[in-house]
Amino acid sequence: MLHYLERSGHDLVYAPLEGGLPYFTLLAAETAAFVAPPIVIVAHAPSEWADEADKAFIDSTQAIAVAHMEKYCAEMADSTICASAALRKWMLSRGWKVRKATVAPLLRDPLDQTGARTIARKSASELVVLAGWRVRDGLTLFCDALDILAPTAPEGLKVTAFGPFGRIMGEHSGGLLLRRAERWPFKLNLLPGADLNARLDHVARTGGLAVVPARAASTGGVVAACIAAGVPIVATNIGANAEAWIAEAGQPGLVDPDPAALARAISAALDSPPRPQPIVRQNRQAWLDTRAAPRKRARKGAAPSPLVSIVMAHRNRPLYLKQAIAAIEAQTYRDLELVLVDDGSDQDEARRLLDALEPDFRRRGWKILRRPHRHLGAARNAGVRAAKGELILFADDDNALFPEAVDHFVRAMAATGADICTAFQLIFYEDVVPEKRADGLIQYLPLGGPDALGLIHNVYGDANAMVRRSVFSRIGFLVEEPGYAVHDWEFFARASLAGLKIRPIPKPLYWYRSKPDSMFRTSNWYDNRRPVLETFGSGQFDGAGPLYQLAIAQNTTRSELESARENLRYTPAYRDYLELCDLEPNSDVALQKLAGIAGSIGRPETAAGLLGRPATMAVDAPGRPRDGGGSTTLAYEVLRSARLLTPRASALPLLLVAPDGGGVFLRPHADGVVAASLDLHFPPFFRRVEATVEIAHAEASAMDFALALARPDQSIDWQGDIAAQTFAFSGWTTVEEKFVRHSLVAALRARRKMPLSIALAVRFAGRPNGSPTNAFFRQLVLFSD
Repeated sequence: MLHYLERSGHDLVYAPLEGGLPYFTLLAAETAAFVAPPIVIVAHAPSEWADEADKAFIDSTQAIAVAHMEKYCAEMADSTICASAALRKWMLSRGWKVRKATVAPLLRDPLDQTGARTIARKSASELVVLAGWRVRDGLTLFCDALDILAPTAPEGLKVTAFGPFGRIMGEHSGGLLLRRAERWPFKLNLLPGADLNARLDHVARTGGLAVVPARAASTGGVVAACIAAGVPIVATNIGANAEAWIAEAGQPGLVDPDPAALARAISAALDSPPRPQPIVRQNRQAWLDTRAAPRKRARKGAAPSPLVSIVMAHRNRPLYLKQAIAAIEAQTYRDLELVLVDDGSDQDEARRLLDALEPDFRRRGWKILRRPHRHLGAARNAGVRAAKGELILFADDDNALFPEAVDHFVRAMAATGADICTAFQLIFYEDVVPEKRADGLIQYLPLGGPDALGLIHNVYGDANAMVRRSVFSRIGFLVEEPGYAVHDWEFFARASLAGLKIRPIPKPLYWYRSKPDSMFRTSNWYDNRRPVLETFGSGQFDGAGPLYQLAIAQNTTRSELESARENLRYTPAYRDYLELCDLEPNSDVALQKLAGIAGSIGRPETAAGLLGRPATMAVDAPGRPRDGGGSTTLAYEVLRSARLLTPRASALPLLLVAPDGGGVFLRPHADGVVAASLDLHFPPFFRRVEATVEIAHAEASAMDFALALARPDQSIDWQGDIAAQTFAFSGWTTVEEKFVRHSLVAALRARRKMPLSIALAVRFAGRPNGSPTNAFFRQLVLFSD
């Protein structure tokens, strides 16, 4: 946005608050790096408000940064407009300095009612829920209300909901609606996507009742749109909804965000539909009035050219030092001095350069301090103590200031009243400073805060910064620990925690040389961070709240989602819903899956709506059978995965799987039990497995059949107590009759949340007679209840 505005001639700019888009533009205006036109910020759902409304913890450092940027934008804009008084009140309650913010409801596109007609009915026959998938939208509140309404709802009632879909506590929102609808007598219509106008048009054409079950609202836009369209609405009395509701419109009153209250309000509106009058709130003039933005904030006047002391530490880098000094000599700001601190250079070339510089330094009134090697922090501190200026500018000997750099730093310090100003940089990788700035890269964009992020990484800026001399009196000097590489980070953090003002100038002001052998790239990150941690540990750090949320979100979010999905795992009939959770909610695959589930539970009209087909067309159900009572018959593809558990010496195969539905064949052996395993094919939370067994040869000997459920890594001693070694054991069933099918059952005493393996076993009941055996497990059926 800043780059765009620098190249345009706009007289007035409106920008959204959300995402902090105007942040660097406003920062540039504050630091006198850009003469910006008046900027009006429009706020409707700041990220921090949205997280609270959706009951979500901050889950990334990026989210912390965005929240910081949004707050700064709201406070620093020439004018801030809130979409509702409720939102402005929330900002003030969180300490945002927006007391002069105005309130103007958002403008919306007019409803296109071409071809639409409101059908007069004695009673409404359709509920249209105007709620998305976010927690704040209240979709689960609506479902809870329908659970209450279901026993007494009028016959033939239909419920319509729209996409796009998302995830609610990890569950596909469309799947959640469909699953909850299994207990409702209503028809369910799920339409993948429609904008608000299309949804209102649907309500108008069908004579339905719109329901807005929001748990939080910062704009009240949906309620206002319904009132403007003249469609009947039942809405919750929350946040900005109350501001959007108009008594003269003839709408039902707003209700508490409570399932029972919402159910009563829906029931009353169904029995006696209101006849609302369209009323459009006139917001246009209010928005036109915002064009008279206040004049730019008065900037603090600049002091008359204060002396700037540039402090530069150096050791054994004569080639770079020449370029750094040449850049200082080219500064457009003239009232400056250079204090060059040599930190024990021991190379002849470096010493000769220092000797050659001495006469010119004396002529200019500059200083060269030659000291024993005490490392970077000590060298910089010595330079500060020897400096005369009230403003100290640190400059590294391997970097090069732009000619206008000092001038920009001085103006920014005066304009902001900041204690410290940092700046953007252009990175390069050569031994010689590039001639053209287009050859540099901007890779580091310091925000200047917040301190919560300052604990994790350096958000304040690079060491090439301007500092008021008084800062050193207040917080002390730089860390002098040998080998320490991030003095700037620790120093800036200490300053910020002490309440000092740090402002980055969002404009590159110097060349930053990046080399593999630099101190920053060769130092140990643990050693670098330790002093920063100590600073936060000993300072007045009261901004840890976002970090607590971040720690919770990053360490518990997955487990909480898994816990929420546990109910789906516990009910095996919901396995398709569980698989739906892992699909991109609005993908073709997810919609096909959702439609398949709808078809399999007897809702063909729902499936057809999802796929955009006529309700009379067939919809393929999911590939997995959904037998009544939650049972599943194992198919050939599963049976063929059986592996032999008891290898015996045999000229004939001991395990075969018949491809024509004949089942699993096991050949008993004179040496003992022959067993096979279907690894991990007994699903979580299922209750039992039933097998149909048969001897399919007229001359075969009598045999014993058995079933067991065990861990896949469980080694079973078939001569021992099998029941003690497994989770479930059918016992041995002796079969003597030929071509007569018998049933075996292995049932769990308690459901298990992990998948188990199914063990099949057969043995001779007595002495084998030498005839073919043909022992078959013809069918295996799993039951969830």
